[in-house]
Amino acid sequence: MQDIQQAQDKEFLQAIANNDYELPEETDAFAFAQALLPNFASADPELRDELSYTILARGLIVTQKLTTEQLQSLLTITTDNEHLFYNIGERGTDSVFMRSFSCLIIASILFNDALNPQFPASTIVNAKEKLMHYAQQEKDWRGYVDNKGWAHAMAHLADALDECAQHPHMSTQDRQEILIATSKLATLPAPLYHEEDIRLAKIPHHIILGHQVEDSFIEKWLEMCAVSRELDVVSWTRITNSKNVLRSLYFLLHWDNVAPLVSERISATLYKLDEIYLEKKADDEQ
Repeated sequence: MQDIQQAQDKEFLQAIANNDYELPEETDAFAFAQALLPNFASADPELRDELSYTILARGLIVTQKLTTEQLQSLLTITTDNEHLFYNIGERGTDSVFMRSFSCLIIASILFNDALNPQFPASTIVNAKEKLMHYAQQEKDWRGYVDNKGWAHAMAHLADALDECAQHPHMSTQDRQEILIATSKLATLPAPLYHEEDIRLAKIPHHIILGHQVEDSFIEKWLEMCAVSRELDVVSWTRITNSKNVLRSLYFLLHWDNVAPLVSERISATLYKLDEIYLEKKADDEQ
């Protein structure tokens, strides 16, 4: 019980981290995991990120200190209204930390179960639905917050969607739905400049590597990522976000030396998005 009460004590947590994330003997691992969750709401990046998240992910989930039933309960908790949807819709407040770091724990749980699936398919489908709903509801896409550390909701959501898409219980239709959600995230009007692009690009990258959807759907997905260029700053921001995600995907495929036809289509989409500059250059040379 004393260990549980010390879950907000940074010195106590640092001692666990220094001990290769091993909990003290006789500590109830699941109770301690639950006691760490409130720390995700903290504006203290050391308590929230370096200690609480890392201990929970590395010390409890990845090392399989929790039973299947406990992990399933933890997944239910982290996708509820007090965690993934905590004060959803707020912008510029500290509530984003709870939502964003809940995404990271969801990603860790899904990754762990995918190695040797124990959860019923309905649990994974429900997690996917919760993540998709969260993607539609989140309004705070800040990356790094001065004096408070990483919020990074977009990157953390991308990690969770990526792990969800790669879970064996996901169907072709599930993965198509995740790709559609990814295209919407890639074309949001909020500027993304903390490497969210590569985190989002990993989702289609892994799906393409695994041949998990038809090539024809990938072609349609690329069309979804093509934003119409207007004169307003919103459309320009959306185009910039989209181009960065597509460029990241292009090079991920290039470095793996796979899917040359998809790479050609990405190149064609990027050409279309930047055609205004190419035409201007041609006119200037005349």
